[in-house]
Amino acid sequence: MIGFAVDKIHDYFASQVYLSENDSIKLKYILKVILNELSKLIILFFIFFMVNNGINYIYCLTSLIPLRTYIGGIHYKTYTGCLIFSGVFIYVSIYLSSHLSINYFTAMIQFIFSLLIIVALAPIISKSRPIYNRRKKMYFKLISILIVLFHFTAYFSTKNNPYFTQSIWVITLQSIQLIIAKGGLLYENSKNILNKSN
Repeated sequence: MIGFAVDKIHDYFASQVYLSENDSIKLKYILKVILNELSKLIILFFIFFMVNNGINYIYCLTSLIPLRTYIGGIHYKTYTGCLIFSGVFIYVSIYLSSHLSINYFTAMIQFIFSLLIIVALAPIISKSRPIYNRRKKMYFKLISILIVLFHFTAYFSTKNNPYFTQSIWVITLQSIQLIIAKGGLLYENSKNILNKSN
């Protein structure tokens, strides 16, 4: 269904303006990413809306999308796998925010932990995205740090604000996700080295 929509939109643009082969490939990739992500967001919204968590879902997305764009994380090869993982991630974020209260001390620990992980590991780029040079990666890291600083500063300045409380858990879980993703990359690299040596 998404592939059909991508082809139709691509063909429309191709009929309106000249596209080189490289431009055509880029356009198809961008359209596929946008439609894939948009469809997942809509599906998940309806699921969380049905269980009376539509607002919390929006809170999660508002903090997650800008952060994940720059730091990356775990990536699934299939649409279904990505959809399920995203749903579980957001559910856990909402659950923790609803059932575990945060005070100044625990928020400070989460802030330091998240900041250290992002400084050390971010960004972890999906294989489907372009290869970025060191300068671009440092730019991504800097933006990620600024996003984290903004959310934690806002949390400490506005006590019990539901959005910023939710964002603390999103950032913390996303930082843990970076550790897992990095571990997966190290495992893949070591496996490839062993295969080459054999």
